[in-house]
Amino acid sequence: MASLVLYLSATVLFAQSTVAANCSKAPIYIDIHKRAVNNSPVFQYGSFIGLGTPAQNQSLWPSLQQNHTSLALDTYCKGNTTLKNCERSTGGFFRPRDSTSFVESQDFQTLDEAQEGLSGFFGQETLRLYTHYFETDGASETLLENSTIVVAESGSITPERVGLGSSSTVLQDLSARDIIAGKTYSLYIGQGFDRAGGAVNGSNVFGGYDSGRFTGVPNKYPMNIANLNPMSVRIKDVVITGSTDNANVSLFDNTVFADMETRPEDFEAQITTEQFPFSLPYQITQNFIQHLNAEEDNTWGDNSLKLKNAFNGTLSIVLEDGFTITLPPEVLMNASNITPIQSRNKSSTKPFYLGTAFLGQVYLMADYGTNNFFLAPAVQKNNIVMPVTFCPKSTPVAYEHPKQSSWQKQGLIGAVIGGVIGGLGVLAASYCIWITWMRKKDERNLKRELQRNSQMKMEHMDVEDGRPKFDPPPQQLNAAKAMFWRKNKPGLTF
Repeated sequence: MASLVLYLSATVLFAQSTVAANCSKAPIYIDIHKRAVNNSPVFQYGSFIGLGTPAQNQSLWPSLQQNHTSLALDTYCKGNTTLKNCERSTGGFFRPRDSTSFVESQDFQTLDEAQEGLSGFFGQETLRLYTHYFETDGASETLLENSTIVVAESGSITPERVGLGSSSTVLQDLSARDIIAGKTYSLYIGQGFDRAGGAVNGSNVFGGYDSGRFTGVPNKYPMNIANLNPMSVRIKDVVITGSTDNANVSLFDNTVFADMETRPEDFEAQITTEQFPFSLPYQITQNFIQHLNAEEDNTWGDNSLKLKNAFNGTLSIVLEDGFTITLPPEVLMNASNITPIQSRNKSSTKPFYLGTAFLGQVYLMADYGTNNFFLAPAVQKNNIVMPVTFCPKSTPVAYEHPKQSSWQKQGLIGAVIGGVIGGLGVLAASYCIWITWMRKKDERNLKRELQRNSQMKMEHMDVEDGRPKFDPPPQQLNAAKAMFWRKNKPGLTF
């Protein structure tokens, strides 16, 4: 009896876990690109999401630290705000009064207590998540009704964000309503925004990941929930590689940089979408300045360092487990010699950051059910979108292209097959021509043979012109003599 109870309990628990994580649910893919947004004079880069009824288009920036979806009120730039280029950088503007589905929430308690630079009011609204694989195709829509949003009235930061922190209301609502498999999410930020200066678009995948966007086996890391950005890693080295001599210089090497008595220890850095540049420890930053002859610059308002002289090398970030991400020359230094390394004061106590310059090179996959996340080298430009369900407690698997031999890769198989098929065609045609010729030849030979045989037969018969004349049989003979006559009479042929 006890074993039966145990069996039933296990069955119930398995059923509950299956319901809690329905891995048959397809993920929701949302691309990140520049698009027209409500009440903005320019196209803006962000997640393809609309809000309200009727829909008001927005470009929402993914936030790994914010938990709420935030929008800018249409009067945001006209009030008490210090956001630079406000009219062109908010990602759109929202008008609650124009939406029939918006309901203000008077007593809602924020999940972003540490969030600074933003003030507004909460409400319930319909989010419209648009799946848009190709820019030439139309978009499909997933509705998320009565989701909690923040409408920003004033502030100093860009308010248009889809909150994807550890307590994300969007992920919680999608999972609780059985729209996705669980609280899983994947991000490729892309490089199509102005600060990155690239052309490759990004993507969000709610409840899944794009298996064609990364390569290799993903590296797994635990989240540090105590951090504002819980996806944090430990860095054990930063290496600069020259393009001419291919020589490596570690910014941790105290034998190269005399200012350091000992090699620095590993340090923790938070992965964030709130800024583009890296923020590294003061001494490491000074080593970078010394090695590449950099100087302070604030062209983009993020205190990124600028090189006095052009440099065509790379910079590699080496994590504690050995996973290495390398910034190519065009990312390490843009056309204006500006780098993705931020200046830092010696007395600063702010966290160290790996900003979107880092996320432009990696694919990030987060499982908030287990508080783990994965990093893998990103495929900068994938021609095919392949969303796959990301079931909680599972490890994402990259798409593997069919294996090809060197002949297949070089197109020789097609050439050989084409040659074989073409050769067979020529042989078949030649065979048909030969058969036709042989039949004609046989017919001619047969006619000649028949004619020759006919002539020979006529010659053997020695046929004379006119009717042949026979001697009449004797009239008075008995039957025996008559038979003898028929057998031996010369000149008769039967």
